[in-house]
Amino acid sequence: MKLHSVMYRSLVAAFLLLGITLNSAQAQSPPVAGKDYTEIQNGQPLDPADGKIVVEEFFNYICPACYGFEPFFAPWAKQLPADVKLVHVPASFRPDFVQYARAYYAAEALGVAEKTHQAVYDAIHRLGTIPAEGQRPDEAKIADFYADYGVKASDFLAAMQSFGVNAKVRRANEQMQRNRIPSTPSVVVNGRYLVRGATQADTLRIASYLIEQERKR
Repeated sequence: MKLHSVMYRSLVAAFLLLGITLNSAQAQSPPVAGKDYTEIQNGQPLDPADGKIVVEEFFNYICPACYGFEPFFAPWAKQLPADVKLVHVPASFRPDFVQYARAYYAAEALGVAEKTHQAVYDAIHRLGTIPAEGQRPDEAKIADFYADYGVKASDFLAAMQSFGVNAKVRRANEQMQRNRIPSTPSVVVNGRYLVRGATQADTLRIASYLIEQERKR
């Protein structure tokens, strides 16, 4: 009986704590323009979709901050409603970012972007099997990595160097400049709002709020 009493008190305490946490979250002030997000004048998504709210994540595989953001962003992205479209936009702030922007678009063109997304991050930042920040970019080595996912290395390398992929990289860079993306990772909602969260969790909180605001328009 004593054990049951202790368990009951523990459950009650847990539910009370959960209630306090939920109430605190609900009581949190809504995001403020100019502080929590920037309004993009005449902005629009890189790839608009009729009837969809487009969320763009500006990222690059070589970016350590993007690797740190991914464990927060990926579960959040999986829970997005059906009327929200997620678009990854590989940014190229520096020359060593360009190869991985090409790699993302090549993987997308060859139908392996989704299943390799986390694996590329891990190969760079955890396993060290493909070039990381500060190392010499090696497109052939990157192409060899994708060969483990059902794509011939020569086909992947050709895709990376193709006109179509280079055109997509240019479009992504133009969108990055139009939206005045300050760094990676950055999140833009429907081409209209650049999120300025203080933490990863704060970024996603603000993005969720802006999605709801767009739904009301």
